[in-house]
Amino acid sequence: MANTLSEHHGYLVDARRTKLYRLAIGKLNVDGETVADLGCGFGVLGMMCLRAGASHVWGIDATDATDIARETAERSGLADRYTCIRAETFRADLPERVDVLICDHVGYFGIDYGILHLMADARERFLKPGGRIIPERINLFLAGVRSDACREKLDPWETPDIPADYNWLRSYAVNTKHAVDLVPTDIATAPVPVAELVLGENHGESLAFKATLAIEEDGTLDGIAGWFDCHLAAGVRMTNSPLARDAIGRHQIFLGFDKPLPVKAGDAVEVSVRINHINGILAWTVRDPATGRLQRYSNWAAMPMSAGARLKPGTAPRSLNDKARNLGVVLGYIDGERSTDEIEQAVLRDHPTLLPSALEISRFVKDVLADYAT
Repeated sequence: MANTLSEHHGYLVDARRTKLYRLAIGKLNVDGETVADLGCGFGVLGMMCLRAGASHVWGIDATDATDIARETAERSGLADRYTCIRAETFRADLPERVDVLICDHVGYFGIDYGILHLMADARERFLKPGGRIIPERINLFLAGVRSDACREKLDPWETPDIPADYNWLRSYAVNTKHAVDLVPTDIATAPVPVAELVLGENHGESLAFKATLAIEEDGTLDGIAGWFDCHLAAGVRMTNSPLARDAIGRHQIFLGFDKPLPVKAGDAVEVSVRINHINGILAWTVRDPATGRLQRYSNWAAMPMSAGARLKPGTAPRSLNDKARNLGVVLGYIDGERSTDEIEQAVLRDHPTLLPSALEISRFVKDVLADYAT
């Protein structure tokens, strides 16, 4: 809960973000209408809609943040108009279709938090014909970066205080998407618009963006920066651009290069970014303007798993892992008659080696029943 509190405190104190969403809600005029707040967290956007006259809000979230949303609505005297649904949005059901969908799953690069898939699914299953969506669309931008602070994010595993045995982890850092707070002097090229994506429409699982970065002076590039300009409603836009004076308090992404890339004035540096906006796999390339060599990077290479443990797309699964088998054991005892204590004792009796100790078996059973049983 500590991380959840910190995260949502950040949302609440971001006055620009709050003002923009409130303006967008006002533009749509939700008075008397029903709203679904997707990934609602503490219910901040849903509460805004209720204050603007919405007749009912369904707040959907898979985390314990819904407990805060529910209690906040109760303490505010709005519980009769606010319903929490603790579930993944893709697995949730609503008793009726709504007039408005609202969501703030706008990632650092706009779509890297799964908002495209989320909104397309919700529009198909939750929204009335002619219903409205906040945000409406997202524009994406790429630019070259020259920044000592960003370069340091790629090199922390090769410093004198790190044992040499762990220097190899630098490859993970290089292939990681980094959240950064860039300043205008970090941006080494003019930003290039690479996409305009309408929310609620069906997009391919994987999207690719290409840009040619115009180099105006000799120097180096440490990587690529990405950010968004999000249109919430007519005349209301929200951006995290490091070049914007009215940017909200949200990071940008930094996609680094293994070594600083030498560039000269007049060079045209070709870069690309490919993102699977459903599973979050991100890949990027840069072509060295001097040699024509293509450098390839991917956060798939930064996943700390052995090659044998990775189940790549298209692979035929061979068997269940230990966690799945253990889960099946516990769920097999749910019959509508045994109490939770009786299930725990039955598992301890019948499967004493399920986990290394009886205490851990008891903990596992309690967790499974809390998460999967009603």
